Amino acid sequence: MSLITGAAQASTIVEVSGVIQGRAFTSQLNLDVVGNQALSGTGTFTGYGLTNADLVLITTSTSYNETIPGPVGFRGNDGTDFGGLDQAYPILTNGLLFDVGTTTASFGAFPLFAVYSNGNGTYGAASTGNVGGTGYYAQLSSSEVSVSVGTVSLPASAPMFGAALMALGVVGYGMKRNAKAHA
Repeated sequence: MSLITGAAQASTIVEVSGVIQGRAFTSQLNLDVVGNQALSGTGTFTGYGLTNADLVLITTSTSYNETIPGPVGFRGNDGTDFGGLDQAYPILTNGLLFDVGTTTASFGAFPLFAVYSNGNGTYGAASTGNVGGTGYYAQLSSSEVSVSVGTVSLPASAPMFGAALMALGVVGYGMKRNAKAHA
């Protein structure tokens, strides 16, 4: 896995798939990364009877994080506490934690999904919570989890490029207006 380093901001897309206790899942994570820290993130999760359920990254600044300033500790809607996670990226042993089924993390209101490194070049995943009346308590992946990464950098010159495009549009509009006036 590679990541743009330094203070540059990058939007990192992480595809995760695998099997948790005999149930297949897929997930797409969209992380905003600065200096190897995932500052925020959203995504989707399909599995456990959910299809493209919203995900939101739980960070040290998430309300009701039980271990502020970190590492991250948060409860799922079954009462299970996933603690000791972090926001480091590339994904380390402690991993990333997401609230499932919402775009705003809410302590104890939703199931949780975590993805983490096993430390030997492989990955694992875990989930916990009630989905559709069925409780899935601290379920861990029963096989290796596939993780693929794509990074889209947001260079400092992006705002200048946008301003240049807008200026070209204004010039083009003026030229078209001027041509109509002389016709």
